[in-house]
Amino acid sequence: MSRMAERDIMEAGSQVLRPGLAFFPLDDELVVFSQAAQSLVGLNAAAALIVHELREGVPVAALADALASEMKIAAEESAGWISATLEALSVQGLLADGKTLTPQTPPPSAAAESHARRQEKMPALEAFEVKVQARYRLLGTYALIRYGHRAQMRMVDSVIGHLKSEEEATPTLVIDIPGTLWNNGEQLASSIYCDGKPEGQARQLSQLAPLVKSALWVRSVNAHDFLLDLHAGVVGKDGRCILLPAAAGSGKSSLTAALTHGGFGYYSDEVALVERGSFLVAPVPLSVCVKSTGWDLMSRYFPEIADLPTHRRDDGKIVRYVPPRASRVQKDPALVSHIFFPLYQKDEPTRLEPLSRCNALARLMDQCVALRLHLDQDMVRELVRWIAGIDCYALTFSSLEEAVALVKGVVR
Repeated sequence: MSRMAERDIMEAGSQVLRPGLAFFPLDDELVVFSQAAQSLVGLNAAAALIVHELREGVPVAALADALASEMKIAAEESAGWISATLEALSVQGLLADGKTLTPQTPPPSAAAESHARRQEKMPALEAFEVKVQARYRLLGTYALIRYGHRAQMRMVDSVIGHLKSEEEATPTLVIDIPGTLWNNGEQLASSIYCDGKPEGQARQLSQLAPLVKSALWVRSVNAHDFLLDLHAGVVGKDGRCILLPAAAGSGKSSLTAALTHGGFGYYSDEVALVERGSFLVAPVPLSVCVKSTGWDLMSRYFPEIADLPTHRRDDGKIVRYVPPRASRVQKDPALVSHIFFPLYQKDEPTRLEPLSRCNALARLMDQCVALRLHLDQDMVRELVRWIAGIDCYALTFSSLEEAVALVKGVVR
């Protein structure tokens, strides 16, 4: 054992696990849950063994021998693992070492703060002449949108027109969009109000549809009874679906489109709502958003993309929205059979690597946009039980065709 590793362990001798933690075995690994911090931490087999020994009252200084005996490794190697595990547990606030244990609330993004400031400056909604109106349904939300100019509806329908409904039910959301011509009538500015409250402003017509889509999407999701709101593509068929959780820029949208083109049904391009209790995933069939850098690539799946209107998102990105083909849109919630974490790497070979479910759960929570309720031990127990029946993989790809083939091979 090196002197540094030995010193690290001896200095950690007084450390014990923080009270109030819950432990859930998952395969040969362990999920640690802190209700106070609303955090889930996945531990690999070695770290799980270290935590087990600590729970059994084994002193930290004696962990190296216990780990070396159990894992059949050298004492020096086990000392390194112990030091790294204790550091990770401390960072997560799971050791009784005096570190504050509080829920991690990310600060609002610069874009969100800018949006809020614009809302505050908007005037109250005044009566305006409604030139045209239409109704749209997403999840359980039935929205009536009233437009002050026909051109507004043409742009908005290029993004959410496939969600139009002929129902005559009372709307659960009313969106009003008065408009003002400026620059000698060459430009149209629009103000957006949801149920009479300021939502956003579009200085130009090209900025309008993304804001309206976002307003409808956010309110539809918030009105739905879900447990997890994940940033993920979703495809599937026959009552089963595949989650593709990933951060922006990972190739999630292109892979979702390629899989849909390859025969899978379409649930969503960017949101997976895992429902409470059933763990079913509801279809949220928004249009596929394609940034300008991806238009050429996506044209092989959507030849019509070159003829679609261009839009400017609130983040400045120039995009086009491709409505899903009606024949591919799924109507009913589905059970998750597989989770693939996609990552596009231009110069890397396309490969599929199995992920431990513990690792997958931690990565999945990294893509969790919202939790409907504070997690408790019963919910986490159900969450662990749910993912225990799902096959999980990391999918690195440079070729969409090869990625689709790998996914199909596994899913079969």
